Amino acid sequence: MPVGALWYALYNLLLHLGALCCLPYWLLVRFVRGRYRGQFRERMGLLSAATLAPFEGGRRAVWIHAASAGETVSASVLVRRLRAALPRNPLLFTVTSRYGLEMAQRQLAGEVDAVTFSPLDLPIFCRRFLNRFRPMLYVMVETDLWPNLVRMLRRRGVPVAVASGHAGPRSFPRPFWRAVLGQVDLFLMQTAGDAANLVGRGAPVGRVKVLGNLKFDGSGQRLDPADLPGLRARLGLPSGVPLLVAGSTLAEDEGPLLDALVAIRSKGIPLHAVVAPRRQERVEPLVQGAEARALRAVRRTEGGSGDLLVLDTMGELATAYNLADVAYVGGGLTPAVGLHNLLEPLACGVPVLFGPHHGKAARIASEFLRLGAGIEIDGPSALAGALESLLANEELRGRLAAAGENLLALHRGAADRCAREILGLLP
Repeated sequence: MPVGALWYALYNLLLHLGALCCLPYWLLVRFVRGRYRGQFRERMGLLSAATLAPFEGGRRAVWIHAASAGETVSASVLVRRLRAALPRNPLLFTVTSRYGLEMAQRQLAGEVDAVTFSPLDLPIFCRRFLNRFRPMLYVMVETDLWPNLVRMLRRRGVPVAVASGHAGPRSFPRPFWRAVLGQVDLFLMQTAGDAANLVGRGAPVGRVKVLGNLKFDGSGQRLDPADLPGLRARLGLPSGVPLLVAGSTLAEDEGPLLDALVAIRSKGIPLHAVVAPRRQERVEPLVQGAEARALRAVRRTEGGSGDLLVLDTMGELATAYNLADVAYVGGGLTPAVGLHNLLEPLACGVPVLFGPHHGKAARIASEFLRLGAGIEIDGPSALAGALESLLANEELRGRLAAAGENLLALHRGAADRCAREILGLLP
């Protein structure tokens, strides 16, 4: 048996054993908490007639895959480039998380023909999925690489590309990675370091290129200044007062944010805040925390106005950043999690505060600090002082915003570069 086939056999053995062990937990969570409702059938390749309808009639699909909500935002510009270049082919977009599905359904409405969950990487499910859609091209965003799927695509002669790829230090043994990476036709990596790590895992050197990070093209919804008063009114925010917009917050962020809001308002500064928790389950604790500090909190879904607006909706944060005088991006006070999307407020021309634990956003955070496009706080106790200093210093806010524009100009264009390379794989 060839070495690659042996590694695949071992991988599938472990995968089937793992699936059997996890099945009772999945079913329990599904019926008790409803977390996986609607996912199992799609992940087994059992798709509705409505999902399959656009792919009937012999036209082969262009398939783009992104793991979660952040990768979906990154992929959006690339989706539009491929749609424009291949208008006659239906476009399928898949995700692996519920938040990714919600983001894709909203952000890519009208751009793709179907959004669904990707198949589990078990051969029977992958085969069923491929028979339904018969793709002519498969693009994964940010290296959500599934060994059985890419091998089946390769055997069917379907070009496979990675766009905006990243690669950390090697985890699985090199022979396994060499077997898997050999199934991919093109690796379009974010940085030279990613490319070197991937080659170190066993990727063929001639298939690896460095084209940049799609996040710089896909993040942010900059509005015309004339639209801002209307947005402020729709959100129930008073005019003429400073505004903090905090995105993707966790419990470790929310206490310091509320304390900072109270401290600054106690000095006669009428600061208001918009806070978007990273998870819906944080909405109620956030409202209770505000009320415990004598702050009037309102949920976006309930309407009204208050000292604190809690965005308990999906998809409004990127637009709300346009109204901010200062933005705060959550996750950086939690070492095990790290920062979320730093680029959304930056694209809106807003100075950004964030914590010292960067996680997967380490590269982008280092660029922020290198170019002076954001301010890193040491810890929770430093948030109130940093926020007050920024609000009091219009010149500093302007310098940060200008540095942010330079950062975006330096890195944008990855979507166009990736689209050209990917289209080159087609006959």
